Amino acid sequence: MSSSQFEGGKVLNQLTSLGMVTALELMQAGFPSRVAFKELYDMYSSKLPQKLKSLHPRMFCSALFRAIGMSPNDYRFGVTKIFFRPGKFAEVDLLMKTESTHLSDMIAKVEKWVLRQCWRRLQYAILAYNKWRKIAAWRTNCIIKHSEEHKNVEHKENLSAELAR
Repeated sequence: MSSSQFEGGKVLNQLTSLGMVTALELMQAGFPSRVAFKELYDMYSSKLPQKLKSLHPRMFCSALFRAIGMSPNDYRFGVTKIFFRPGKFAEVDLLMKTESTHLSDMIAKVEKWVLRQCWRRLQYAILAYNKWRKIAAWRTNCIIKHSEEHKNVEHKENLSAELAR
């Protein structure tokens, strides 16, 4: 290995580990604009009520885009950034800088979306718990049946051994 040699496999591995390949795929797919969740959240946090300020920046961004009616085809979430199609970030910024009555309607929509998401997560948690409980009961029942069968087999073997004496 020397400094003048280029090893493609190792370079590709490094670029993949850094997330560069994914970022380039997003840009090639038509998402050239990008901004960090935290940066977008910080832009608008001064206009938010206290209960929305406690949201995670990624959750806030997701709720914001749903509230303004942005199509999921216009943006993609990365690990730390949001990627936008051309001109869409300017559209979001323009909507957020409009008059306060429109902004209060948008904040109400964000709150409604957050509540709906919490309700859906609660429903999923209840369904998952019920499924887990049924599986645990089924497994317990199988263990009990197996141990009873094992005891019956042992009992029959002991009886046949005593009769053979």
